[in-house]
Amino acid sequence: MREIDVHSFDPQSGVTTQVRSLAGPIKTGAVTYDTVYTNSEFARWIYVGTTGNLSYVKWDGTTETLPNLASGVWHPIPSIMINTSGTTIAANQLRWGS
Repeated sequence: MREIDVHSFDPQSGVTTQVRSLAGPIKTGAVTYDTVYTNSEFARWIYVGTTGNLSYVKWDGTTETLPNLASGVWHPIPSIMINTSGTTIAANQLRWGS
């Protein structure tokens, strides 16, 4: 099993050590554009149902756009919000996971 460092400013991780498995999301939720995930959740994964571009806000507040994300896959993308501007994937085709 592969492990990575968990950012210390991720209060929702539920992990007391600085490592966490990359096995996949434990908790998921619906995406609403331009809105921080439910209960100020920090997502570590984004599920993409259809191929397209994704603009998101990282944990440090900066924005990044990823072009042509594959569909049907949980992508390891740490984020706090999905942006309307720059995203070509319908919100009902996206899920966040932590």
